[in-house]
Amino acid sequence: MNYPITTPKTTNISYPMSHQRRDFIRKITVAAIGSSVLGTIVSAQAAITKDFAIHSKARLPKVKVSADRVIKETVGLRPFRQSGPRVETQELGKKTIVHNYGHGGSGWSLSWGTAMIATELVQQTNARQVGVMGCGVVGLATARTLQQNGYEVTIYTKDSYPNITSAMATGTWSPTSRLVHPSKVTPEFAAMYQRACTHSYRTFQRLLGLNQVVDWMDNYRVHSGEERRGDYSDELRSKLNTPAVDFYPKAEILSKKENPFTYPTVSRNPTTIFNIPAYLKMMRDDFLLAGGKIQNKTFSRPEDVDALPESCVVNCTGLGAQEIFGDEELMPVSGQLCFLIPQPELTYRANMGGVYFIPRRDGIMLGGNGIDGNWDTNPDPLVKEKYLSTVEEMMKHLRS
Repeated sequence: MNYPITTPKTTNISYPMSHQRRDFIRKITVAAIGSSVLGTIVSAQAAITKDFAIHSKARLPKVKVSADRVIKETVGLRPFRQSGPRVETQELGKKTIVHNYGHGGSGWSLSWGTAMIATELVQQTNARQVGVMGCGVVGLATARTLQQNGYEVTIYTKDSYPNITSAMATGTWSPTSRLVHPSKVTPEFAAMYQRACTHSYRTFQRLLGLNQVVDWMDNYRVHSGEERRGDYSDELRSKLNTPAVDFYPKAEILSKKENPFTYPTVSRNPTTIFNIPAYLKMMRDDFLLAGGKIQNKTFSRPEDVDALPESCVVNCTGLGAQEIFGDEELMPVSGQLCFLIPQPELTYRANMGGVYFIPRRDGIMLGGNGIDGNWDTNPDPLVKEKYLSTVEEMMKHLRS
């Protein structure tokens, strides 16, 4: 049977009312979601803008200042010489003495640099076994530098950490602090300083990341009108800090939005700090692991040095060189420190009117004084009171 071929008619298909409703609802929903997302984004942007406006000024955590939070006080004696550190050779009987002492308040900063120069003087002798007198930061840096150059080294010391002057230091990069009197700066001294400073800086930067024995931190200087006097650091820096040793970004005066204090003039610059307990322990342990030896010995005269078995000895005794070698140019400059309970949230340091605070692992260190010719290591209650009141005043002016 033949079926007729028919062409279907084109017809308009009408969906039930429910389909149209669903389509309408879907479109409305998509539009609503889009509107909601856009609204959320706009609201978030507005909130961020508002938050930025509110928090445009730097916010820093406050130091908790009170006398009952003081955990220790120390007084260290800086070994200062008017003509600067003594890094030179002296013949003593059949022995060669290489002197490396008298760094003032710059011993930590220049320790690796003058250790390098002292090692170069040792290399001019035929010695392979070398004695080092003193176990402070300069003695340890010298001993490690000698080891790295192939020498067998024994440290002779009256005391070791924590009973050493290096343990009572500020622990911050300060290569011109009571280093030399500006009138005594010669071209030869300036050249030595540049070598020592450059080598020390580079060595410290290679120690970054090792359990925070060396770290960086922002320093805020509050210009309150009561500025520090008497340590001639600015004059000395102008004579010694050439472009060759100018490692740090210049201090910048903060704008009103950046200023975390209510004082109108505040500057900020980054600097290097040292975690003294961990650093000294690391240096001592590294020295011993490399085969070094430490012997307890007290020196009071040149004959005590002459009795050592080594033909070459490096003298890193600091103020001890006055008694042992008769260096009358040496003078103590006392520096008192006061430590508050540590606050791990503090990641900045600040100073005002000659008083500073520096957060360290072993406490928040307050300091800033220096008394020429003072051998007294007993803390002065009035100095502590000044430290606490000055830092408390700074915190009153820190935006909360």
